[in-house]
Order: sequence, then C-alpha cells, then structure tokens
Amino acid sequence: MRVVITGAASGIGRACAELLAAGQVLPGLHSMLLADRDEANLGAVTGKIGPAAGGCVVDLAEPDCGDRIVEAALAHMGGIDAVISNAGIIMGGALVDQPLADFDRIFAVNTRSTWLLAKAAHPHLRASKGAFIATGSMSGTQPTPGLGFYSCSKAALLMLIRQLCIEWGPDGIRCNTVS
Repeated sequence: MRVVITGAASGIGRACAELLAAGQVLPGLHSMLLADRDEANLGAVTGKIGPAAGGCVVDLAEPDCGDRIVEAALAHMGGIDAVISNAGIIMGGALVDQPLADFDRIFAVNTRSTWLLAKAAHPHLRASKGAFIATGSMSGTQPTPGLGFYSCSKAALLMLIRQLCIEWGPDGIRCNTVS
C-alpha cells in the first residue's frame, strides 16, 4: 500500500507511520510519503523507517501544500492508495481575544490543507479506489473552552470529509475522520 501521512514528524502522524512500517495496522510492506514542517524530526522518522519512507518538508499553511505533497508522493511511490491527513495545530484563547492571523493560520492548517491535499490526490485515489482519512477531534462536535478557533476548524473539517464522502463515493474512494 502507498500511503501519504501529514503531520508525520510527531504524535499521531508519527505513530501511524511507525505502526504501518511495523505491519501492525495493515499486514504487508507499505511505501509511505511522510510530510511535516519539522525537518529534523521528519528526518528522524524517515530514517527510523528506512527506504520505504520518503519525506516532504512542507508547511501546510502554504497554498501549494497539496500539490507539493502529491508530487513528492508520486516521485517516491508512483501512486497513492491512502492519505492520512493528520497535521493540525491548536491555538488557545477566547474567540473575542484571538487575532485574525491566528484564525487564518489554524483554518489554513486544520481545514484548508486537507481540502488542498484531497483535491490534489483525488485522481490518484480514484485510480486506486483508495481511502482518504482525516484526523478530527471531539472538539469538532463539542465546544471546548479556550479553544474556539480549534473547535471551529475541526467542525469545518468534519463537514469537509462528509462532503467528500458524498462526492467521492461514486469514484470508489472511502473518506473518513477519526476523532
């Protein structure tokens, strides 16, 4: 299986990559393209996994992130069978106190990047009858004190994936969130 994982330098993304590499999630050999903005930690993860894992250093707030990741995945693996859109950021504070720049950044990373990556990966997932998985949050369905922008961005992410489900289901692509 050829898998793209964002936010792969730490936390859930790193755990997904390591579990896939160890055959603990899906048996068999997997090729992976791991993406993150943290070059040092990303290098440590790809180094630990070995040649099956390629790396792509990218800031998911950038508008070209989806295209860059898919290009790197195709160069490393020749196709895409699954995407785990996991990267996310949290910024604390009450909505009334948050600056516009924080709103833009958290939605760019937590919501927009998933759409950009999905859009770029779509033809390859359609060809492989693949899967697109996004890391959601309970905060997407339940307001979380002090995390207003985070909760709103995850609620938007949940709806984005639900919309992808109805649009991409006929193409044979499964779309899910895990919270």
